[in-house]
Amino acid sequence: MTALVCNGQRVLTPDEVTAIQNVITKPSARALFDLMLFTGLRLSEVKQIVNNPAIFDEKRKIITITSSKKEATQKTRNVHLCDNGITAVRSFLANPKIPSSPSAWQMNLIRWCRSARIEPLAGKDLTDKGNIYGITVRTTRKTLESWLLTAYPDRSVNIALSQGHTVLVQLQHYLNLSYTQQEIGLIKGMVDGWV
Repeated sequence: MTALVCNGQRVLTPDEVTAIQNVITKPSARALFDLMLFTGLRLSEVKQIVNNPAIFDEKRKIITITSSKKEATQKTRNVHLCDNGITAVRSFLANPKIPSSPSAWQMNLIRWCRSARIEPLAGKDLTDKGNIYGITVRTTRKTLESWLLTAYPDRSVNIALSQGHTVLVQLQHYLNLSYTQQEIGLIKGMVDGWV
């Protein structure tokens, strides 16, 4: 089956996520992968929860993020969480570790794709060098947003606000992905309970 791509970056299917999770042997790395997947946080935003775990409000199912971007449409935003997001935040905060750089995290993602036997992008094969999978540090963020739009199509404004951008950006980047019916069923289960 063809890989799903959004602006040249891979968006993961539920089966690809499970395959990657199954090859991550380090508990702290698995906790970070799950945190980024089920919150949609940028790697730079993960540092905020490490430095101030109180921004996680489990009862309200949110993480309050302050933007450091000058062009941000929201200076602070509430990142709404699904049930797996709550579990991921708890697990990550039990042993919070962040990679030394975004490129170090991306190298881990590429290595895990190879170990999990994820299909390379169309036109690439295992003999090619570089990032044949199209996976980047933003892949988990793009994956979550596309999953939320698939599971909750009537909540696009809430999803955009939670992710920290506009509905226009959402229209340009996330609404043209084609999941199978089986994938849609799995996605709904994985983001169940999103507020």
